[in-house]
Amino acid sequence: MKMLQNLTLTLLINLIFMFSSGKSVSSCIYTAVGDTVIIPFEGAKLLADDELRWTHNKKRVYFKKDSQVKLSEINVTQHGYLILENVQKDKSGEYKGIVYNADGTLIKDTVQQLCVLEPVPEPTVLVECLDKGVNLTCSAVNNSEIVSWMKNGMKANVTHAVLHVSSSELKSGDNFSCTVSHLGRHKSAKEVKPVCSDTGLHTIANEDKGKEVNNNSGNKNTIGLDLWWMLVILTGGGGFLLILFIICLVCLFRCCRRNKRKAKEEEEYRLTFLMPDHTNQPDEQYMQQTTLQRPSKSQRPLPPLPSPRGPPCVGAP
Repeated sequence: MKMLQNLTLTLLINLIFMFSSGKSVSSCIYTAVGDTVIIPFEGAKLLADDELRWTHNKKRVYFKKDSQVKLSEINVTQHGYLILENVQKDKSGEYKGIVYNADGTLIKDTVQQLCVLEPVPEPTVLVECLDKGVNLTCSAVNNSEIVSWMKNGMKANVTHAVLHVSSSELKSGDNFSCTVSHLGRHKSAKEVKPVCSDTGLHTIANEDKGKEVNNNSGNKNTIGLDLWWMLVILTGGGGFLLILFIICLVCLFRCCRRNKRKAKEEEEYRLTFLMPDHTNQPDEQYMQQTTLQRPSKSQRPLPPLPSPRGPPCVGAP
C-alpha cells in the first residue's frame, strides 16, 4: 500500500513539472506510408524574433533564430507546424519542438510521436451462395483490423468479417460493401449485388469487377482484332514486296540477256569482216582503175630485134 502511494505521488510530481514547464506530450499520430502528415505545435504563438527548434529522435532537423532559418531538413509553417510529405517508415519516432523568446526564455515545448504504418489493403467482398441465403466475406482482414458493413448505403450492425444474409432478407437489387479500419486508417470495398445460380457456386459478385472483367475481355477482343489486322497488313505488304522483287528480278534477267545477245551479234558482225573471203577480194573500183591504166598487149611496142653478128673477115683492113 505504501509503495502504491509513493508511485502515485511520483506521477503527480511529474505531471506538475510537465505542466509547469509548458511541456505537452500527445499520443501517437498514426499515418500510412506515402501519406502527408502535419505535426502540430499548438499554443506556440511564434514571433518574428523567436527561436524555434525541431528534433527527430534527438537529431536536429530545423533551427530558426532571429528571423533566419539556419537548418531546414523538413517543411515548417509560420505557426511552427511540421509538414511531412510522402512519409516512410524511417520517419517514425519522436518529434520534439522548442520555442524560446529573444531573451532565451523557454516559452513552450512539445513532444509528438509519429507512427508510420503500412497502408490498409483494399478489401474485396466474396459471395458464397447457400441453400438458405448467402454468406458475404470481407477479404484482406487481419485480426487487428475492424470490419464494418454497409447495406444499401446504411450501416449494418455487424463487425465480423463474414456477413450472413438469409433468403428472406435478401432482395433483388440489394448491394453490400465492407470497410476495414485500423488505427485511424480505413479502406472500403466496392459494392456488390449478390446473384446466386441454382448450382450454388462460390462466386465473386462484385458488379464493378464484373464490368472490369467485361471491359478487359472487350479490350482483349479489340487487341485480338488489332493483331489480326496487323498480321493481314504485314502479310499483304510482304506479298506485295515479294511480287515487286520478282518483277524486278525478271526485268534484270531480261535486260542482262538482251545485253549479252547484242554483244554477241556485234562480235559476229565484226568477225564477218575479218574472214578470208572478204580480205582477198580486191576492191572493184581499184581493179577498174588498174585495168584502165595498164595498156593491153596489143598496144605495147615490140622490142627491137638484135643485129646479127658474123665472124670477123680475115684480111680485112
